[in-house]
Amino acid sequence: MLNKQYLSLEKALELLLFYISFRCLPPENIPIEESYGRIVYEDIISPEDLPGFDKSTVDGFAVRAEDTFGAKEGMPVYLTVKGEVQMGEIPNFSLNSGECASISTGGMLPEGANAVIMIEHVNIIDENLIEILKPVSPGENVIFKDEDIKKGEVVFKAGHKLRPQDVGALAGLGITEIKVVKKPKVAIILTGDEIVPHNEKV
Repeated sequence: MLNKQYLSLEKALELLLFYISFRCLPPENIPIEESYGRIVYEDIISPEDLPGFDKSTVDGFAVRAEDTFGAKEGMPVYLTVKGEVQMGEIPNFSLNSGECASISTGGMLPEGANAVIMIEHVNIIDENLIEILKPVSPGENVIFKDEDIKKGEVVFKAGHKLRPQDVGALAGLGITEIKVVKKPKVAIILTGDEIVPHNEKV
């Protein structure tokens, strides 16, 4: 009797992947809406910074952090409200010493601001004046420009299998079409007479 040794599925796949490359298949361009589960053919480079601006992570007031140092409930710091920034708006003003701006989550920080104090740590005196009840550090409650992805950075390397969150990242970068590996056509060839129809006796 022949001493046959069979490869495990894992070993067979390891050998197969060792001897072939995804580049043995041609590329094709597809819209990102159809890219889930596909294999990236070439490195995808970010065309822009993400985020493209300094933005707030909370509702509150954009401030110059140094203006809040020493603030506490018994001895608040008073700041003049210069304006308001809603998400999606570009501020048309900048902050000077002693000034702040009301800001929504996701809003763009006006020039001069380097931190955001949460609304919970503020007393609003009137529409033009607030009390700061605690200090904030530079960068607190802020995501700075290019903190997630820098322009020119490799977002996904060739050979990467795209996941749902990857497709979302591509959309966030304004990428609408990518080059992926064309799907292979696979055929199964059966040889020998060991396999018989299910209605025949074995």
